[in-house]
Amino acid sequence: MLLPDEDDQRFHHGVRLLRDKEWDQARILFEALLRRHPAHPLIHANQALVQEHLGHGEAARSHHQQAIEGAPQSSELRFNWANFLRQQGSVASLAEAQEQYLAVLMLDPQHLGAWINLGNGLFETGRLSAAKTAFQAALSIAPQHPSALLNLAQVALNLQENHESLAVFDQVLTLYPNLLEAHRGLATCASRLGLEEKAQKHRLLGYGPQPVIVLPGLGQGPFFTLLILASAQDGNIPWQPLLQRQRHHTTIVAVEFFPPATPLPPHDCLFNAIGDADRCASSLMHAQTLLTSHNTRIPLINAPERIEVTGRTHLASLVHDIPHVATARTEPFPRSRELPVAEEACKLEAWIKAREFTFPLLLRAPGFHGGQYFERAQNPSDLDNVLRQFPGDDLLVMESLSTQTTGDGLIRKFRVMMLGGRLYPIHLAFSFHWKVHYFSSLMSSRPDLRAEEQRFLNNFAGYLGPQAVSALKSIQQRLGLDYGGMDFALDAQGGILLFEANATMVLHPPPDDPIWDYRRPSFEQALKAARNLIDCSVRPTD
Repeated sequence: MLLPDEDDQRFHHGVRLLRDKEWDQARILFEALLRRHPAHPLIHANQALVQEHLGHGEAARSHHQQAIEGAPQSSELRFNWANFLRQQGSVASLAEAQEQYLAVLMLDPQHLGAWINLGNGLFETGRLSAAKTAFQAALSIAPQHPSALLNLAQVALNLQENHESLAVFDQVLTLYPNLLEAHRGLATCASRLGLEEKAQKHRLLGYGPQPVIVLPGLGQGPFFTLLILASAQDGNIPWQPLLQRQRHHTTIVAVEFFPPATPLPPHDCLFNAIGDADRCASSLMHAQTLLTSHNTRIPLINAPERIEVTGRTHLASLVHDIPHVATARTEPFPRSRELPVAEEACKLEAWIKAREFTFPLLLRAPGFHGGQYFERAQNPSDLDNVLRQFPGDDLLVMESLSTQTTGDGLIRKFRVMMLGGRLYPIHLAFSFHWKVHYFSSLMSSRPDLRAEEQRFLNNFAGYLGPQAVSALKSIQQRLGLDYGGMDFALDAQGGILLFEANATMVLHPPPDDPIWDYRRPSFEQALKAARNLIDCSVRPTD
């Protein structure tokens, strides 16, 4: 829609004022133009941006909508509208923003910003595979775009695609060597792959210059101010799903790099996100030192001293006197890296015999999860291969518990979360293999197993029985975690075979496929309870 020459000059002057952050002058000029051209979409679009900067949300919304009505086929105006919706932060507005980004891409499949922002929204809602596709599409348009590359690496990291993630982070840092987020991500990825020297190098580069990360709230508030104590190592509670950015300003402190004498950033609530007692023992000490030196009276979620006792070697002694609970005896074997592997394997075999472990047994590198560096040794001849594969200076030797089967040969592994003093069922996985993972189990191909899981989720107390439920409650009380989880099986007598109980367990949303709809109510209940840990511990501030 063309403007007369004089008004066209005024319009471009208003755009310059907007670019120069002269918000009030730009607002007055665009208001005058709209009195003369009340339906002009570009004037409405720019006035919407001005009103956003001035904090006038409803006025901005109105002008964005009028811009879209005047030019429904404009991908750029619809992109602005989607960005506005995303900034509002509510669940409804975020969902609508995603729809608008898709609409932009229908109009312009090569729209780089829409692909990136769509991917960000998918990532934030846990739809990682779809987010990966969006970032790959962005990179097909701009192969060296820093945000698209960085986000693709982060998605791969969250999908446990560690080798791919490492390659992309290396690519990012080749192009942008000072990008702190890339150094931090690469440190995590390298650590997961057992490349600890490389991991430490990039921790220093990523967190040393800036140990505090700020995530501002979205929308108009009021906001809580949440302070998260985190480790620069890969051993944190997965806190991202707990954030509601329309409610929280969030500050994350990497405790190893935060100066002890520096006051903690202002906050209404403290959340200790350091969750892996095996990997992060020194980080927990740093956190405890910070808390002691600052003598904070702010409510604290998951106190560090509660985390320290959840290490795999401590768990058996912690719960040994709870009726109807068994857990694997676990002892650390100090590795001798200077020895040839064959000689070290002989040393390990003698150590196992001296401590009266029997084969088959389980071997694990401490601080790793998801089945990584976790193997079963059927006999001494398997030790050599395990030692060649595993990183680190320590090895955990664990007895192999005999899990109950029900005549079908299946192993059943349960997960129950401990949230705010209550138990929440999360999933039941089935496998013929001793190492049971939910999405590598038989669930997707067996409707009968999904039906059994649904019975567990709908009434876990009835499914497990009073003896097992009583044991789980006792474990929860003994640990005293505000946020945590337990993985376990049942023995032949209906007691608990406890595999692990700690704070590092993730609340994964069910996939989008309708076959998983039965899982959504229990997931939503657990997520709400986890988020309430934060909301119930703070006072809103404007």
